[in-house]
Amino acid sequence: MPIVTAYEDTPGGHDALVLGAQLARLTGLTNVVATVYPTDGLGYSAMARDPRWREKIEEVARRRFGRARELIGSTGPSAPEFAPLGPGPAAVVLADHAEEVGAAVLVVGSTGGGLLGRLAPGGTVQRLLPSARCPVGIAPRGYRHTAAKGITVVTVAYDGTPEADRAAVLAVHLAGRTGAALRFVVVAGGEEEVPAATETAQKGLAQAPVEIDALYDVVIGRSVADTLADLPERTDVLVVGSRGYPLMKRLLLGGVAGVLVRTARYPVIVVPPPDR
Repeated sequence: MPIVTAYEDTPGGHDALVLGAQLARLTGLTNVVATVYPTDGLGYSAMARDPRWREKIEEVARRRFGRARELIGSTGPSAPEFAPLGPGPAAVVLADHAEEVGAAVLVVGSTGGGLLGRLAPGGTVQRLLPSARCPVGIAPRGYRHTAAKGITVVTVAYDGTPEADRAAVLAVHLAGRTGAALRFVVVAGGEEEVPAATETAQKGLAQAPVEIDALYDVVIGRSVADTLADLPERTDVLVVGSRGYPLMKRLLLGGVAGVLVRTARYPVIVVPPPDR
């Protein structure tokens, strides 16, 4: 059950690399750094017949992996394994590989034009999220500069739904492996909603094993998504469950999870529905 990081030699790829290495080191899971062979306008069948193309893409992969070694090192217990993949559409190839190896989390970088410290998913990320069958972790832009040395607080966005319960399972797993505190956060729309929100938070807290340092917070905010994206208390990673829309393939184009992926100032791990 590895941590798989989708990597290319770009700022977003470097952000993903740092988050993936951090998760692997702190959880003790295998660190797999995967890059997808680039394509050109000739089509896959034409490229496969051209030995010059094969030489070219292998050189691209070698350069990428060399840069990755420089950034995160290649020795020690969390030394990465490197996996060249493809050719093919990056989102499809990555999702298939993550499923094949049983990835605990597939880590990607934010490649859009968001401000430093904000998620701004680019095209590959937006295409990947509706198809990935494993949790997807997204590093905010600039994470390579702002990442803490450790993960001390794992926060789960909780509202008592089955989606939130699935997120809680992963959050419990991460907290247990990293030694981090586990925090259940419920957003209340106003003071009048606080009692019900507290009851919901306590339901989530009951899922935490006694050996994990767990707590809950009820935060008042008019917008659930905006509140979760910028929590006042420390959050090193936010875990959120997502509803799927199989017919539309629009998992994260709207709703709370969609806003979080676009605006959160810390890494977000999105847990997909089980029927994907």
